[in-house]
Amino acid sequence: MSAKFLNNKTIILVSVTCLFILLALIYWAFKPTNQNQSSQNDLHAQNLMKNNTLPNGEHESNKGKMPILAPSLQGTEIDCPIQVDANGKLILTVGIRSCFDYFFSSLGEKTESELILDIRQYLTATLPETAVDYASYLLDQYVAYTHTLKNLRTSTYFKSDEIDKFQNIIDQMAKLQQQFFNEAEIQAFFGNERSLNQFSIDQMRIHANKSLTPQQKATELAKLIDYLPSTMADGVRVSMQFAELQQLTQEIQSKGGSAKELRNMRESLLGPEAADRLEKVDHEEAVWQKQVNSYLSEREQILKSDADDASKQQSINQLRNQSFGTKEELLRAQSYEIMRDQKK
Repeated sequence: MSAKFLNNKTIILVSVTCLFILLALIYWAFKPTNQNQSSQNDLHAQNLMKNNTLPNGEHESNKGKMPILAPSLQGTEIDCPIQVDANGKLILTVGIRSCFDYFFSSLGEKTESELILDIRQYLTATLPETAVDYASYLLDQYVAYTHTLKNLRTSTYFKSDEIDKFQNIIDQMAKLQQQFFNEAEIQAFFGNERSLNQFSIDQMRIHANKSLTPQQKATELAKLIDYLPSTMADGVRVSMQFAELQQLTQEIQSKGGSAKELRNMRESLLGPEAADRLEKVDHEEAVWQKQVNSYLSEREQILKSDADDASKQQSINQLRNQSFGTKEELLRAQSYEIMRDQKK
């Protein structure tokens, strides 16, 4: 089982909202990006790693032959943003783990042993000798960690609403990491993941707290999102806010909450400006829904008439063109027609 696959399954443990899907991808939001870097060490690292878009995995580096990639990875850019300092020493970043996971993502096309050899070959071909030994050591530790993590996972069973057991799994993972890595290595490899996992646990506790109103939950959730690592992509934060907005809106509506309660929740979670925009969207949607419902009602009367099919279709086309003024509205109206007809 690959390290990446194990990581995905671990993340799934800690989410009960739309994050079931989001958290499986979230790790990739933390990978180093091509930021402006002023120091010579980062420039050196970039020079080592560029020119690695390999059509067949047989690129020759300055130090040796690159590994032949698995078929699914051929033609891709090798995802190994590993950095060294000015002295050629390895800099601990999540890019090292990203590199390992990139190769392990093709497990099945190659055996684990073959992929480990590929990674070692890549490290030897691209890193200075002063960094190779440490990088190889981290690879050994990472492989051993994922194997032990797999054993931990297969021996644990619980229901999705048992938050304390979720917390226990996260705590066990933290202890397991300490067996294979020092604190600096843990922070580099798992720091963002730990923050995200704890965020999800805290998120679950907020949603499960029946003493909190939706507005209070929104306030607490907004605080949690603010405390997320600064390295998290803006799009991920927006996705989290959207997921929480959907869940809290459903909670308010299921209890017959008022428009004021909905407004307060939105403002607490997203701020007054976003709440204003959402109210505008609500109004526009209400106007549209009234318009389309009127159209569908008249269309239904035409379908029930005694006219022949050709005349009915002509009347419906005329009604549709009169009811909607833009191409987008016409296409949207036809979508509603299809949905209405499928329910019959």
